[in-house]
Amino acid sequence: MIRFLTILILVFHLMSCDKQQDVQQVISDSACYKGKLVLVGLCGNAVVQVLDELMPASFYEATWKDESTGITYQNVIGNTNHCNFPAGLKENEVFYFRINRSEDIESCFTCKAVSPSPEKRHFIQICETVK
Repeated sequence: MIRFLTILILVFHLMSCDKQQDVQQVISDSACYKGKLVLVGLCGNAVVQVLDELMPASFYEATWKDESTGITYQNVIGNTNHCNFPAGLKENEVFYFRINRSEDIESCFTCKAVSPSPEKRHFIQICETVK
C-alpha cells in the first residue's frame, strides 16, 4: 500500500512539473500567439481566447463560465497586466500576443473593482493586431 501511494505521489508530481515546464517554455520562446479579446472587464481586466494551436493546452482554461453573465468561453486566459493592456482593443478583435514574465512588466496602481476572469492569468503583451 505504501509503495502504491509513493508511486501515485510521484506521478502527480511529474504531471505538475510538465505544466510548469509548458509555462516556462511559452515565456522563454517569446513566440506570438493568435488570440481574440472576448471580454473586457472593469479596470483593465480582459479575457483572451487562445486561437493558436501551438500554445500548450495547460496554459489556458479549456472552458470558463462567467458567473455574472452565464456565458461560457472556450480556451481562455485572463490578463494580469491591467495597466499595460491596450485600452483600444475592442471585444472580438483578433490580435497576436506573447506572454511575459511578471518582472518584465512595469507595476502600476489599479482600481479595487474586480471583474470575473479565468483562474489562469498571464502577463499579456500585444505583438500586433489583425486588420
